[in-house]
Amino acid sequence: MSDRKSDSKSLPAIAVEYVHRLLKKMHYRRKVRDDVEAELKAHFEDELKDCKTGEEKEQKARQLLSDFGDLKLLAILLRRAKKRCRPLWRTVIARTFQAIGVLIVCFIFYAIWFSFGEPNPRIDYVQLLNRMNQPEVLNHDNAWPHYEKAIELYVPQSPIVKQVISYRRGGKARENALRLKDLLRDNQQQIQAWFEKNRKYWDNINPEQQSVILKCFEYDWVPFPKIAYQDYNEWYATTFFRMAEHILRCLNDDAELLDPHPRGILPVQAQPGFPGDELKSWLKEGNIPPNFIQAVSVAVLHEAIKRFSNLPKDFRGELTDMELEYIGPWVRQNEAAWQEFLAGSAKSYCYRPYINDPNTKNKSVFSIPMAPLSSLRELVRMIAWRSRIDRDQGRLQQSIEDCLAIARAAGHWQGKGTLVEQLVGNAISGLGHAEILSVLANQMISANELQRLQEQMSQIYPGGYPLINMEGERIAFLDIVQRSFTDGGPGGGHLIPGSWGGYIESTYPDPDVDVDEKLFFMPLYTAASMAHARRDATVAKANEIYALQSDVARMTPYQRHASDLKTADQIMYESWNSYRFFLVGVFMPATSRISEIVYRGKTHHEAIVAILAIQRWRLKKDQYPGSLGELVTAGFLNELPMDPWSDKPLVYKKTDDDFILYSVGYNFTDDGGEPGRDRNGQIRQWSDKGDAIFWPVTN
Repeated sequence: MSDRKSDSKSLPAIAVEYVHRLLKKMHYRRKVRDDVEAELKAHFEDELKDCKTGEEKEQKARQLLSDFGDLKLLAILLRRAKKRCRPLWRTVIARTFQAIGVLIVCFIFYAIWFSFGEPNPRIDYVQLLNRMNQPEVLNHDNAWPHYEKAIELYVPQSPIVKQVISYRRGGKARENALRLKDLLRDNQQQIQAWFEKNRKYWDNINPEQQSVILKCFEYDWVPFPKIAYQDYNEWYATTFFRMAEHILRCLNDDAELLDPHPRGILPVQAQPGFPGDELKSWLKEGNIPPNFIQAVSVAVLHEAIKRFSNLPKDFRGELTDMELEYIGPWVRQNEAAWQEFLAGSAKSYCYRPYINDPNTKNKSVFSIPMAPLSSLRELVRMIAWRSRIDRDQGRLQQSIEDCLAIARAAGHWQGKGTLVEQLVGNAISGLGHAEILSVLANQMISANELQRLQEQMSQIYPGGYPLINMEGERIAFLDIVQRSFTDGGPGGGHLIPGSWGGYIESTYPDPDVDVDEKLFFMPLYTAASMAHARRDATVAKANEIYALQSDVARMTPYQRHASDLKTADQIMYESWNSYRFFLVGVFMPATSRISEIVYRGKTHHEAIVAILAIQRWRLKKDQYPGSLGELVTAGFLNELPMDPWSDKPLVYKKTDDDFILYSVGYNFTDDGGEPGRDRNGQIRQWSDKGDAIFWPVTN
């Protein structure tokens, strides 16, 4: 650079200015312009070397500039000359970057156009779903108005009723209850001695305070005050079971009764009716009864003896006086709800129209308010308890009618509508059938009553037990497509970035995702949408996969097992690029698992019909049949009950004075009638190992 500057000083100013202007108009790389500058200055120096004076140099320079011609044209010619002289690899790179630049610009414009696409829903899939489910019968035969009224009239369980019921169900609550029953039995002498020693503390508490403490027990909480600086300043609490177990442990170990562990702060937002305000007033007024924990221990042990000492080992056994005391009033409170439910169960069909909320702009299938299915299930559970009470109090026919009402109502929801509705119907069916088995296991029923019950059971599903119907799910997905894709264009339209997010959130809500995060991920949504298949291909793939699911769902578990058939999920991810059809994958239900649940219900139903026929045979011939085939031949049974896990009839065997009827279960292996068990060794009807026993009824 210093050499060029020194050279520039020997040149006329007009020449230097000309070179600078020329270089500026070349619009080329710096290195090339430096080379051109050096060449031009060298050219001027060669031409001016013979000039003696500055004036002569100036005149000669002007002549040279005149010979160069137009400045702009010369700059263009020099730039082209330099480009022609550059290496091929440099030309390739330059053209490549130019092409990339053009593509980037085009992509930006395309992405903007892509992102601002709008759907154009034209098909009312809600009405299509309604037409699919509405039978062509008279409206007065519709059960839904009765179910709807029954749900409105239903009185939920109180906290204490909910606790008492939990002791009869499988799971942790029942395990704890039975363990506490054993502790109460093994520590009777210590408990009696404790009562004699500490009953005075409980008796010294006024009735109002006793009532508050007992009310806490109903909500499964046992309160005790925290002491700090010789003063009570806060309430601690533990669950009723933990407190009872803690007291019995101290008695057994002959240890001092201290604050129980684990413990926590008394719940601030307890359920309505919890006497939290009364407890706070005790602290504020300094009105804590003396020897509080000893006094409360007396009440806890009395309540534990009441709840657990007579709890039967068989959870289907006769109800205790304590259970009748708590559950009976709840059932009677729901008499009006029961009458409406009974009226509904007698109807020929149930049709609840799918209606969008008129206050919302979203008129998609996914925005339809679903039926209050959880409330319906709670109502059915109440009726199951009603059946048990009727059974234990000698109202056998009424108990059977309770069970049949549940089973009939289940049929109203099975095999149509959404999968959620079908699964709820199947769950209700299972509950009704389980209660019928309980009646058969605990009561003596005449041959005529057995025949009548068998006929009624056979009439519940005149067209056969309903299997999975996928049409509702397919319709719902097609509605998502028309609201998530543009309408028209190449391939029928493209997926609009982020348009499917609302449907996913309605299925898998994530409260931690805010608007800013969604905006942050919008580029990813756009990229995913660009990679996704177009509308026509998506619809075609969805129809293909839903048809496949329907076919697979109607195959028995044994047929799928024997053919080593892959699940729809596996077929989907192995046969086509999942990212191109990720929307199909997101909304595709796990039909293989659902199908197994439905086949369990079907097997349960056919097993009970067979058990009724077997019992009728025994009463008539004073012995059990030699095989199920004899029942069919003699007209006691229309057809053999099939086992979907073997595609053979259910296994039937005579024992010494009874019989056993079972399915080979999930492992597709006949284990000789050995029942499956859970991790704790408790019998579990459907387990990965062992057989599913229907008779004799087991715990």
